Amino acid sequence: MKQLVLLSAFIFFSLLVSSQQKIEVETGEKNMSKGQQMAVTVLIPEAKLSTVEPLWKKYVNNRGFGERVGNLATQIGNIFKSEENMSSRDKLKVEKKEDEWYVRSIEEATITKHSMDIYARMTEQPDGCQFHAFFQYTDSTFINESNADPERIQNMKNYIRDFAVEAYKSEVDNQIKEAKKEVSSQEDVLKDIESLNKKEEKSITRYEADIQELNAGVFEVESDIVRLDEVITAKKVTFTTLSKKTPEYGTAKKELKVLTKEKSKYFNKVKSLKEKIKSKEQDIKSAQGKIADNELKLVHQRMVIQEKGLIVEQLTQKKTNIQ
Repeated sequence: MKQLVLLSAFIFFSLLVSSQQKIEVETGEKNMSKGQQMAVTVLIPEAKLSTVEPLWKKYVNNRGFGERVGNLATQIGNIFKSEENMSSRDKLKVEKKEDEWYVRSIEEATITKHSMDIYARMTEQPDGCQFHAFFQYTDSTFINESNADPERIQNMKNYIRDFAVEAYKSEVDNQIKEAKKEVSSQEDVLKDIESLNKKEEKSITRYEADIQELNAGVFEVESDIVRLDEVITAKKVTFTTLSKKTPEYGTAKKELKVLTKEKSKYFNKVKSLKEKIKSKEQDIKSAQGKIADNELKLVHQRMVIQEKGLIVEQLTQKKTNIQ
């Protein structure tokens, strides 16, 4: 049954990996703070807004040392410079206004030799995070099909697609981390069960040692009883030869009474020792039962760990297949 479950899980995650969405990027008119502009749009599968936003801030503002020191593009503008160039701003900061992120004077040679302002809008959806990016020549016009050639538009799409791939992989990385934590958690459960078994095994060893000691006690007491029986038998023989009217008769009678009472104590001691032995045997039986139950749990737990490990492997493959 467990093997069937494991096989089903393997098939399920294999299908999951093979059916992963390829990151697709498209362009189209979208609303933003400056009206309808051409946006580069992508759906980042499974991603959450809370994780995409900090990734975007890091990705879009990945500037070189020289650009951070000089960054003259903000001051001198570019060939498309407009009246907006007098606006003051922090040239190196990714900022957010309402639901829109923006960053100034980005230099991305794969898109254009001129600096750009990039705006981004993100919305979380059931199947992932919808991402729209708008590219504007710094303080000037927005880049679209009317003022840029197909190669530049494709480079913009590639730029956003690379980010989406990175963000998706980051999301899967988080899934892998959680899956590994679950494996570790289940391994801890396995160790706890193994520890319980070792504890029960030690208890059995201790109980067996106790039984051995108790049996030695029984043997010793029973040997005392045998010796006492010999003494009593001898006393009875002597007693039968005595006359009831003699002092020796009374003394012998008292001695037999004491010896008989002592023998009874020995029997009670044997009985007590054997009851303790029986109790220890029950303890052993109980411990063996617990070990048997734990062995079944161990088999199940190893299957659980194997299944959880399979999830890690499949997620790792899933990450590799993202493109």
